[in-house]
Amino acid sequence: MKTLHKISIALAIILPACSGQQDQHPAEMPALKEVYKDAFKMGAAVSTADISDRNPELVELILKHFNSLTPGNELKPQSLHPRPDVWNWERADRYVDFAVEHGMFVMGHTLCWHNQTPEFFWNDEKGNPKSHDELVETLRSYIETVCTHFKGRVDAWDVLNEIVSEEGGYRDRGWVHAFGGEEYGDEIVKTVFRFAQQYAPDTELYYNEFNVWRPSKLEGVIHIVKMLQEEGIRIDGVGIQAHWGLNYPKNHYVEEAIEKLSALGVKVMITEIDIDVLPISREGQVIGQALQESQFQLEEFEEYLDPYKDGLPPEVEKQLADRYEELFKIFYDHRDAIDRVTFWGTHDGSSWKNGSPVPRRTNYPLLFNRDLTPHEAFWRVAAIPGK
Repeated sequence: MKTLHKISIALAIILPACSGQQDQHPAEMPALKEVYKDAFKMGAAVSTADISDRNPELVELILKHFNSLTPGNELKPQSLHPRPDVWNWERADRYVDFAVEHGMFVMGHTLCWHNQTPEFFWNDEKGNPKSHDELVETLRSYIETVCTHFKGRVDAWDVLNEIVSEEGGYRDRGWVHAFGGEEYGDEIVKTVFRFAQQYAPDTELYYNEFNVWRPSKLEGVIHIVKMLQEEGIRIDGVGIQAHWGLNYPKNHYVEEAIEKLSALGVKVMITEIDIDVLPISREGQVIGQALQESQFQLEEFEEYLDPYKDGLPPEVEKQLADRYEELFKIFYDHRDAIDRVTFWGTHDGSSWKNGSPVPRRTNYPLLFNRDLTPHEAFWRVAAIPGK
């Protein structure tokens, strides 16, 4: 069986991408986690529905290709602790138990974030802003409860998520706003990592951020890492979110981010990777609510903004494959620095990019189609270590 497995991988690497390959059943494809076993972990973000008995073919695909899992929403504050007197552990435990049962690297995502965090974390029962000390105690209590609940079952925590602004300072949202503004950013960072170090001593501790490739933002992330190191507070790695497009970011920015962060002595992860192929967002990450307005769902806008409802044209399929190939070449070339690459979803139908920044579009940002057959991009990615 081992010999046959090696032959199947070799054939997949040697043969060029073609329609016949893309039609193969998931069981006939080389396993990404095996192809990249000497480079880095291969991960995916999943929901509990993805790993349930109702989706046996998807479960088969997940177990075949990935050796690390990240929860899409199950471990965020809004899911775990939606009201002051309510804790919801059932879905989170199902995710963790599944990953542990199958010997996967288990990510906890995320302890502290400005999004998907209930207002009561920042305001008291009367709606008044909490005091400084009350905010610190809220963070301490939440981190203690969550880390204690998952002790020994979660391998790493995204301790803090997306606190750096595009200019390299701190975003005046969520915890930063509640504490009183950007001047409290350093304190918040140190506080959450101290508590995570205290209550999750045997778990790796990461910072996770988008647009880290942007030089100004990269400097903000570097500041966080250096500050924690100088304070003697543990930080084990940085996740570079990769919600990217066909045309951005420039590859030299990606390489520079990997190299500069690795030089600090921390692990580097490529997290949340997906490649947007649709107009507007394929050119750059769009943040804000403007494109959620109903006018952009009118016919004249829909034809432009959602052009691939009936399938991805061959020329765009090739663009997607080219983009994934050039990025994974960068990742593989930097495999001594990169510890994990995680896709934000498993197949196109599971991606958040179908609804952001424009609702109800048909996007194709991942390696697998909605029917779980591989894109041409899959074969390009699978071939890189053998070249």
